[in-house]
This record gives sequence, structure tokens and C-alpha cells, in this order.
Amino acid sequence: MKKNNKKAKGRYFQDVAFRSEKDDWETPYWIYELLNEYFDFQCDVAADEVNALCDNYFTRENSCLDQEWYCFNYMNPPYGRGMDVYLKKAYEEHIKNDHVTVALVPSRTDTRWFHDYIYKKAEIILIKGRLTFGDSSGKMSNPAPFPSMIVGWGVNPMIFQEIEDKINNRSK
Repeated sequence: MKKNNKKAKGRYFQDVAFRSEKDDWETPYWIYELLNEYFDFQCDVAADEVNALCDNYFTRENSCLDQEWYCFNYMNPPYGRGMDVYLKKAYEEHIKNDHVTVALVPSRTDTRWFHDYIYKKAEIILIKGRLTFGDSSGKMSNPAPFPSMIVGWGVNPMIFQEIEDKINNRSK
């Protein structure tokens, strides 16, 4: 029997838009600056020595998953499989310790992690268009092959609305 290697029409979009070989998308600095104006973050809970945005930060080796978090945290977790454990930890830090965490993540509203840890449990900003992320050298790449959202556990909804207006109505 001969195997058909053709993909169904429209499949290319799914392959490109929702899958990437890369899992470390460096936060666009303008997003972080805007968020930090409101939250004065104490810790970047998913960073490395090159891209840490706060003086205090956790790395893959010094994992945030095994540590107590600070009161105000920023997170841009690795976007591959296993991202759900970071989101679960952020949700639990809010529930157990009343900690605030703001995260930049792919907008994947069809996933289990979205419904388990974000939907009706956090404030959400759906970002218009596609973000352009930098790499470790600071070089800007092409726009991401996926939509993004900002999620806030323990944030004031009115403040998040103000941030959403600034992000989605900024001139590019």
C-alpha cells in the first residue's frame, strides 16, 4: 500500500502558526517596560543570565518551580511542551500566597492549560497582531508565527484594562 504524504489543505497554517522549534522567545522590551511601570516587578521567574529583566531571576538550573516566588513576578516561560507547569505554579502562587504574576504567553485558548490556569482565573490581554521578539543578541526577528496574550494573576482588572488600551492602541 502506498502512503500519501500530502497534507490537507490549510494544514500549512497550523504547522507554522502553532508550532515552533524555538521555545525561548525573548520579551519585547517595550512590553516589559510598560508592564513594569505598573507592577515594579521583583523577579523574572523564567529567565537566563542573558535575558533576565529583573535583578532577581530564576533560570532552568535554579528553577522557579522549586522556589518560593516574590510578591510581584514577571514571567515569559519557555513556550514548548511543559509550559503548563509554569502557568500552574503562577496560579498556585496567587492562590496560596496572594502573589502577583504577569506572564507573556502564546494565545492558545484551545489548550488544557488555558482552561485549567487562566480562563476565569486571571485577567487576560489579547494582543492585536503578532509580536516581534528579539534574540539573545538583541536582534529583532520577523513577527512570531503565533498570537500572544498577557495574563495577570492577582492584578487589578481596571489597571489591566488600561494596559490593554496602551498595548493595542499604540502606533507602530
